[in-house]
Amino acid sequence: MSHWLLVVLAMGTAATADPPPTEPAADLTPTSSVRLIANIDVKDFGAETLRIGDLNADGEPDLLLVQCVYGSRQITCLTALSLRGDVLWQSGQPSADNGRIYSDLPVQIYDWDADGHNDVLYVRQAKYVSPAWDGKSPRERADEYEGPAVMVVLDGETGREKSHFDLPAPADDSFLFADLTGQGRRQDLVVKDRYWNMWGISHEGQELWRYTGSTGHYPAIGDVDDDGRDEVFVGFALVDDEGKVLFQKDAADAHQDACWILRAPDGKWRLLFGNSGLHCLMPDGTELWSRELREAQHVVAGRFRLDSALQLAAVDRRPVPGRRNASAWSMLYLYDLEGREIWRRQQEPGSWASAIVPVHWSGSSELDSILVYDRGTGRPVVLYNGQGEITDTLAMQYAPYRTETDRQAHFCAIAADVWGDCRDEILIFGPRGLCIYANTRSLLVPTLYNETLYPGM
Repeated sequence: MSHWLLVVLAMGTAATADPPPTEPAADLTPTSSVRLIANIDVKDFGAETLRIGDLNADGEPDLLLVQCVYGSRQITCLTALSLRGDVLWQSGQPSADNGRIYSDLPVQIYDWDADGHNDVLYVRQAKYVSPAWDGKSPRERADEYEGPAVMVVLDGETGREKSHFDLPAPADDSFLFADLTGQGRRQDLVVKDRYWNMWGISHEGQELWRYTGSTGHYPAIGDVDDDGRDEVFVGFALVDDEGKVLFQKDAADAHQDACWILRAPDGKWRLLFGNSGLHCLMPDGTELWSRELREAQHVVAGRFRLDSALQLAAVDRRPVPGRRNASAWSMLYLYDLEGREIWRRQQEPGSWASAIVPVHWSGSSELDSILVYDRGTGRPVVLYNGQGEITDTLAMQYAPYRTETDRQAHFCAIAADVWGDCRDEILIFGPRGLCIYANTRSLLVPTLYNETLYPGM
């Protein structure tokens, strides 16, 4: 669920003589053109990690909620649901205390064995031997492990284990599918620990290579040399399918917070990443430009406007240095591909952790929207158009019995076309609730225009 694209600041300095416009306070009531199509009672299996895929081969997407121990990141429960909230299966023991997470989790839905049915893959951690864990603070790596990590493959329809294979012990942070062996299908794996190591793993579970360096949060992949195999980009470095480091820059004890491999409309590749600054590189590592932002963690690309082929949206989480509290705010930016700033919108106090997602809200052939969530405790999700206007407001919905404390729980949001009408729906989910919204405006695609049943003679 997670791919992030880097953007650039406007040419010149980031300072401006005029104060940035602040967004108006959003109403908690969903916009009239938005309909709540599901409000699912997650009982004790709610979570901040959600995957989407057809698990029971009925042609309809299903949902997978993932719980873990907060500090250790050990996965404790997987719950498969239909879009109506029916529990399809559950693996592990659910707990209302295990829905929170501060990191990614190594879980994906994919047809791993290419039999035409989706599987669920997740990593079972190796035993952390030392240092001893205090049971509270984040545990991100060990000095000593016992045994390997294990990739477990579950049958998507039943949740039963189909197979498993060993991984390097630290490789329990996240993984993605890639074509490292030239099979024409992304059936190999790139696995990593939190920030220090990354491995290429074949479909058969064999270690192909290991990269040691600053990996950042999540890699990006793409066949940038057109040899039929994927390269892996981690911001400060590009690694080819054989593990050869094509370029590597000094990370200076930093890591990338957002990266993307982009083939621009001119046909040329851009490698984009952000940490305390934003950088655009060529595949050989040459820097095309860099701009200064303090913390660009969520960056996305989309066609939000008509005046250029592609635009880039980003959130700077710390435009005011050192502030992460109830009064700290973030800044939402929109740029063109050359890094020229189109607009900026200051978010409300308490919104310092804001995150963004591109949404095909009006259909795949129409302009995209920008979904903004994590806007502060209890605040709704909002949608921006390419003009910088809030077009829709979507509040988290809960089962009626949820307490006021439950209703203040953290939640996330993603977009996916779960209804199959070529438009994305918006899923809002957290430890205490899960709901789905749809756009009820008329489709601009004339799907039934001049329809006729005349068969000819």
